Amino acid sequence: MPAEPSKTARAAAAAEQVAAIVGAAEEAAQRMVAEAEERLRDRIAEGDRAADNRVSAAEEEAAEIIASARKEAEKAIADATGAARSMVADAQRDAAKVRVEAKTSADRTVSEANANAAKHRRDSEEQARELLRHARITASELNTEGMELVGNLRDMGSSLRSNAERLLRDVQMIHSRMMAELDRVDGGAGRDSTMAARTPRASAEGSGRPDRSLPPLSDEGEALDVPEFLPPS
Repeated sequence: MPAEPSKTARAAAAAEQVAAIVGAAEEAAQRMVAEAEERLRDRIAEGDRAADNRVSAAEEEAAEIIASARKEAEKAIADATGAARSMVADAQRDAAKVRVEAKTSADRTVSEANANAAKHRRDSEEQARELLRHARITASELNTEGMELVGNLRDMGSSLRSNAERLLRDVQMIHSRMMAELDRVDGGAGRDSTMAARTPRASAEGSGRPDRSLPPLSDEGEALDVPEFLPPS
């Protein structure tokens, strides 16, 4: 009988020991869990702090980058503005220079055109005066030549008229001699037939001037057609 309590005591002791071990294990486990949680919280906090630090650094770096970019942009804008203003000023100077040169060229062109127009006008007036002078000289020469030609024609007409009158007188004399010879030959038989035609001409011969109203007679007693030259009026 006494062996059984001892087993029981040992079992109880073992149970208590096991319970103590389990309790210690549980306590150790709880302590480990707590420590793990504490370390985890520390790690998370450290990670948060590191993240915050990185975010802050990133924000600071981003701010610096933005500030630098802003400065560079402002500088680029200032440079571009200065360049644009310089280009505008250069363009304005060039435009003013071109405008002055264009005005000078236009004034020179207008002046040359006016000079050329005046020269052409003077040349045209000189040519017109020269043509008018030549025309007057030509007209005077034509008038002189015309008057000389008229005078020559009148002289030629007078000469032709004198020659015609002399020819008429010669023809009348020849006719008279021929008629006298015929009267002598035929004994005056044909005298009565031609007396009427000879009477007016005889009166003209008596005046010493041939009668231009009567044409001369041929050998057969027909009138000769002697043209008379009339000068142009």
